[in-house]
Amino acid sequence: MLNYIHHIKEGDHVSFEIVFTLCHKKVYAYFLKKTASEDIAQELTQLAFIKLWNFKHTLSEEHELDLQLFRIAKTTLLDYFKKLSNDERNLKLYYHNLSEEAVDQNQKFETNQQLEVALSVLPPTRKKVFILSRLQGYSYKEISEQLSISPRTVEKHISLAVKQLDGYAYLPLFLLLAEYLR
Repeated sequence: MLNYIHHIKEGDHVSFEIVFTLCHKKVYAYFLKKTASEDIAQELTQLAFIKLWNFKHTLSEEHELDLQLFRIAKTTLLDYFKKLSNDERNLKLYYHNLSEEAVDQNQKFETNQQLEVALSVLPPTRKKVFILSRLQGYSYKEISEQLSISPRTVEKHISLAVKQLDGYAYLPLFLLLAEYLR
């Protein structure tokens, strides 16, 4: 097999095909034993021989070709397991982020629903003034201009809304969450 190394290093396809024919079954059996999958073993076998050809210039004529080929096979297998591990880790991370996002969306929806229930007890103008002030961050002056009412009326609506909503112990939490939801 040592003379095949020299020919393969020079790019001789026939020598490579002979080595492929002689060693294919052994390399395939190695991968099959390590992976327990015929498809994966076949794929890794092909990869090992592709690497042998692509890195033929690094072959040593001092060592048996079988030894060098199995060293390539071992690194191919290790690369495969690293990729598998990374894929699994990335998939777990993706599903974790996806589930967190779903929980966040669900919490936002529930918070909005509960806030809507709390605000439904307010008269329409008072509700609008409260939403503009507390949830959307408009100043009293901006609200008064937008609704064509005096700043003092805006202040009165806010004061009455806060008193009316005082029974909702969770309202401050809603207001904080509303800031987060924007």
